Amino acid sequence: MDTAGRTIAVTVPGHQRRLKSAQKFVREKYDWILVQLEALPAAQPFIQGGNILFRGETYKLHSPSERGHPSYDEQSKRLIVPAHPDTLSGRTKRFLIREAREALTNCTYVHAGALGKRVDKISVRDTSTRWGSCVSRKTGNHISYSWRLICAPPFVLDYVAAHECAHLVHADHSKNFWRLCNDMVDTVKPAKAWLRKHADQLHAVGATR
Repeated sequence: MDTAGRTIAVTVPGHQRRLKSAQKFVREKYDWILVQLEALPAAQPFIQGGNILFRGETYKLHSPSERGHPSYDEQSKRLIVPAHPDTLSGRTKRFLIREAREALTNCTYVHAGALGKRVDKISVRDTSTRWGSCVSRKTGNHISYSWRLICAPPFVLDYVAAHECAHLVHADHSKNFWRLCNDMVDTVKPAKAWLRKHADQLHAVGATR
C-alpha cells in the first residue's frame, strides 16, 4: 500500500499469464482494499480555505488576491500564499519545500558541526518511503530529506536531522548509533513514536483524493 500516493499496488512476478491470478486476487480483496483506503486520513489539498498540517499544527491556507511572497502567521494559524487559483497548489508546495529546506539545512549544520563532520550536499525531495537518507562517498557527504518533515512538529524534524547526521559516524543502526542519537537529542523515542502514528497524515498534505 502506497500511503503517499493513496493507492494500493499489486506486484505480479514472473510471466504475463499470472496477470489473471492477480486480477482475481484484487476482485476477492476489493472490499478489504476499500477499507484500507478509507482508513487513510482525509486528503489536505492545497486549496483556498483548506486545512494544512504545518509544523505539527493545523493551518488554514489563505490566498489573497494581491501579490506578495508566501508566508505564515503563527497567531492566526494561516499559511498565506498569494496566487491565482490555477497556480495556488504548485506555489504552496514550493513554499513548503523552501521552508523545509531552510529548517533542515539549519538543523543539519548544527548537528554535523557538533560531531565535527562536514555535509557537502543537502537535498529536499518528495519521497514516499524514507524521511531521510545519508550517503558518504569520496566525493562528499550527501543527506537527503522529505519536504513533508516541515509538516511535523519541529522536534521531529530536528530528530530526523540528528539521525541522519549520526550516520556520518555510524553507517548502521547499531547500539552505538542509537547511543549517539540519544546523546545528540533527547527526543528520539517521542519523535519516532510521532512519526509512526502520524506518517499517513504527513502524506495526506497536498493529496487531492
